[in-house]
Amino acid sequence: MDATLSVLKDYFGFMSFRPYQQEVIEKIIEKRDRLVVMATGSGKSLCYQVPPLVVKKTGIVVSPLISLMQDQVMALKQRGIKAEYLSSAQKDYTIQGKAEHGQFDILFMSPEKACTIPTSFWSNLLKEGISLFAVDEAHCISEWGHDFRVEYKQLDKLRGVLLDVPYVGLTATATEKVRFDITNSLKMNNPYIVVGSFDRPNLFYGVKQFNRGKYFIDELVEEIPKEVANGSTIIYCTTIKDVEQIYKSVMNVGINAGMYHGQMDGKSREESHRLFVRDEKQVMVATIAFGMGIDKPNIRKVIHYGCPKNLESYYQESGRCGRDGIASACWLYYTRSDFSKGDYYAADLKSENQKKTVTESLLEAQRYCLTATCRRKFLLEHFGEKFAADRCGNCDNCTVLRQHRDMSKEAFLLLACIHSCKGRWGLNMSIDILRGSRAKKIMEAQYDKLPLHGLGKAYQANWWKALGHQLISLCYLKEFVTDVYRNVSVSSKGEQFLASCRPDYQPPLVLPLVGELAEEETRSAEEFKILAASESEG
Repeated sequence: MDATLSVLKDYFGFMSFRPYQQEVIEKIIEKRDRLVVMATGSGKSLCYQVPPLVVKKTGIVVSPLISLMQDQVMALKQRGIKAEYLSSAQKDYTIQGKAEHGQFDILFMSPEKACTIPTSFWSNLLKEGISLFAVDEAHCISEWGHDFRVEYKQLDKLRGVLLDVPYVGLTATATEKVRFDITNSLKMNNPYIVVGSFDRPNLFYGVKQFNRGKYFIDELVEEIPKEVANGSTIIYCTTIKDVEQIYKSVMNVGINAGMYHGQMDGKSREESHRLFVRDEKQVMVATIAFGMGIDKPNIRKVIHYGCPKNLESYYQESGRCGRDGIASACWLYYTRSDFSKGDYYAADLKSENQKKTVTESLLEAQRYCLTATCRRKFLLEHFGEKFAADRCGNCDNCTVLRQHRDMSKEAFLLLACIHSCKGRWGLNMSIDILRGSRAKKIMEAQYDKLPLHGLGKAYQANWWKALGHQLISLCYLKEFVTDVYRNVSVSSKGEQFLASCRPDYQPPLVLPLVGELAEEETRSAEEFKILAASESEG
């Protein structure tokens, strides 16, 4: 039997490899640098766990979280594999000496430890033999990545010491730009790059707009008891305040829940994590600090309470759902205010690369929330993967029957107004012009003299915002950030539409009524009915 298959069977109990695993492992054994980009739950860990056992030399694995290292060490020891970790949390000071002399199959290290440990450690271990140097969550090394960490950036210094050791980068979420940056930052030599499919067919993707407050939280929590009978649920919140509020609400309906956020002490976080993994807690309410590397196959629902800062982290967090292949659901709830909060976060960053990355990522997450197209297709294409069909049949946009309406006249007014503003303002300025505002900034810019001024009074400002967001998601408009301000301009697709229009004629533009636009259409229709009724009574 092949040596890699023997290790797989003897230590891990599997009879065959998953796609790409054996290919990656064999290249590592051949001492070839590798970058492995595969979805959560696809078995990336085996790619660095098997080679050390085959060649019988220590494998070094850099990992970002102490709790994750501790969990992996415990799991490997239970399989009879000699594993340990080195970090600031390691209290057994004999571990480093043993590791230096090759007494472990796999040695996990924090990036800080890997960069500060004496050169003599590496020199002595090289004499014993190092099978690989793996960097888990490798996107953390890239300034273009969604979770950049300065300490990861220092790992390139070790390349000069570990010249003949194969480097392996592993991540579940990396766009083409991030992949290129990872290989450069780790100084990989002609790396063999494997990119698996990002598609998780068993996951349902849905998005809903909501209004923050106790009423919505109560409504959200009421659904939880129906879910926990089938498996566990994670609720991700953007603030600690939201975590605590939703946690209390979940507990109040009699569900045994856990809580996890950065202001809890380490012991409390570890206990909460442990109880959830062991199914002693049915629901985990947490910030995004929770879940990296979690090995729990029966999570049936992941809820995001608030729009995430980027699609990479959203994909990774939602990907903790349904790892056993059984049908599971990922729901994202957002408010309009979510889209502007991150702009101020970006403004505080010093690196221009990071500012650009954060602002572009926020806009892409907003487009995901607002899109009328297939959400699975949107996600896959964000990571550069083609999805042949236009509809997946397993997201809200593909399964809910939507109403449609010809918006050609209204779209013409909004696009023409934005075109007149020449990309100098955000969406609100053009809406104010269409609604006939005579605010100071409009008068000073003489926008009140535009022929379009006041032609959109029939609709409320929120209706126009919803249409604007729909046109952004359909690429008739493009939104961009300057400093902390969001400006909007007409895209080439929008210019083509305008070129085909006349004041008295616009070609049909039939749009699906989704999300905000559907709600505002309903609200407008109700207002018109009330107005008509009052006029008839008068």
